[in-house]
Amino acid sequence: MRVDAELREQLKQLKIISEQIAKWIDVETFNPELLERGQLGYSVDLEGNSLINDEEGSWHADWLVIGHIKLTGDPIIIETAEPGQPVAVLMHGMGDWNAGRYLAGSVLNFQEAIQQIIELIAQKNDNQSTWKITCMELEQVMTRIVSADEYADKDLWESLLDPAFQAAQGMEADLIKQVSMMNKCGMSIKEIAGNLKLPLKEAYDYLKKAKELQN
Repeated sequence: MRVDAELREQLKQLKIISEQIAKWIDVETFNPELLERGQLGYSVDLEGNSLINDEEGSWHADWLVIGHIKLTGDPIIIETAEPGQPVAVLMHGMGDWNAGRYLAGSVLNFQEAIQQIIELIAQKNDNQSTWKITCMELEQVMTRIVSADEYADKDLWESLLDPAFQAAQGMEADLIKQVSMMNKCGMSIKEIAGNLKLPLKEAYDYLKKAKELQN
C-alpha cells in the first residue's frame, strides 16, 4: 500500500511521542520508513503474495498496520479508506479479523491523546522513574481522551495504559502503608501530609483506606 507524505509524517511524529512514554503504555508503533515490513503476515506473506481475498473476516486491502500491542501482539491499523482514517486495534486468534475496537478517529487524534498523557507525566512526576500519578488522575485523562474523540474506546485505552495503572496502584499501596505506620506512631494527619508532601485531603484519603484494610 502506498503511503502519502502527509500520513508518513504523521506516523513519524506518532513514533517520536509514543516512545516518550514507552514504559507506561502497552503500544509500539513502527518506524514509518519500515511500514512495508510491518504488513508481513497481514496483507502479504513472507514471499510477497497477497493475503487479501473476498472471504468474510479476511484482511481488508485498505488496512495499514502501523504498530502492535506489546503484550498481545494485536495489530494497530489505520482504516485508510474511511473518512478521517480512524485507528483501530484488531484481535489475533479469533479465526478472522472481524473483532476489534477503535483507538482514535485519526492518527492526529491518537497523537493528541498520547500528548495528554505525556503532559500529565511531566506535570506530576519529577522524572519518569518516580511515579506520582494516582489512578484517579489516569481515569480523568482517559475521560478527557474519550470525550474529545467519539472513536476512542475507554476500555481499550484502560488496557493500553495498564503499565501506568500498575505504577499508580503500586505507589498508592506504598503510600497507604506509610500513612498507616505514621498514624500508628501518633503523627497527626497534618504532620503525615507534610512529611509525605501530600495535600491534606489526599493524606486523609490514604489513611481512610489504610483503616478500611485493617477492618
